[in-house]
Amino acid sequence: MVTPEELQLDLSKTLSKIGLKKEETCYVAGNISALARTRLKKDILLPIALSSFQDVIGPTGTIFSPSASMNLCNTDTPYDIKKTPSYEMGAFAEYIRQVRGSIRSFHPFWSISGIGKNANILETVSRHSYGLGSPWSKFLDLDVRQINIGLHPSKAVTLVHHVEVSTGVPYRYTKEFLHPIVKSNGSISIEPFYMSVMYRDSDIKKRVALNEHYFNEMEKRNLLQSITHSSGLKIWSFKMRDFYDTAINFFIEDIYNYLEYPPEIRPYKL
Repeated sequence: MVTPEELQLDLSKTLSKIGLKKEETCYVAGNISALARTRLKKDILLPIALSSFQDVIGPTGTIFSPSASMNLCNTDTPYDIKKTPSYEMGAFAEYIRQVRGSIRSFHPFWSISGIGKNANILETVSRHSYGLGSPWSKFLDLDVRQINIGLHPSKAVTLVHHVEVSTGVPYRYTKEFLHPIVKSNGSISIEPFYMSVMYRDSDIKKRVALNEHYFNEMEKRNLLQSITHSSGLKIWSFKMRDFYDTAINFFIEDIYNYLEYPPEIRPYKL
């Protein structure tokens, strides 16, 4: 059986081969379930995975990961920035949320957590899930590299919704949610937050091969890297700015390219 030290060194080398560099800021999505083949327990695997990233990016690098809690949407369950767990974001993402020194953005439904030099940008983001002032906007400014672990990026690229907002797609609108928040003194406050949502009274259907056309184009231009770790874990790497620019061109050419077809029922045209 591989030792923790051997796994950490091996994973660090793999991350370097896929383009991760010293002092870089990265966003990690997906899961590390394939590492379970090493027979190491999760409470050992998660710190190893984090240390492997830190070995590569060093003390001046930054790691972000999703800590969304969409299960709170349309409920009266208070959001506690320190205690509310992420929902279906994966074990590594939840580990990043809880690790000492982690900073979390202030949004009850779509928060992000981070550790490292640039993590403090999450303290000054807007109350919008996407768009100007959101974490995604700041990620583009920081030239963040996205690393997808064990899950193809076409199935885990939340940035595409930031592209939709940036291009003003007609099948989405900004909805205000008034949600209870746990304040630093323990009191509960009802506060406004904003999400980009699809119109409900329409026949909107997302593409069956969702997001694949963006990454097919990126592969043609050598903007998407992938590698298979010795454990069998597949890892992908790309710059968020490259994805944003690629997707933007698709939306400029066809504003409905994210959908299977343009909706026939369009309440937003009334």
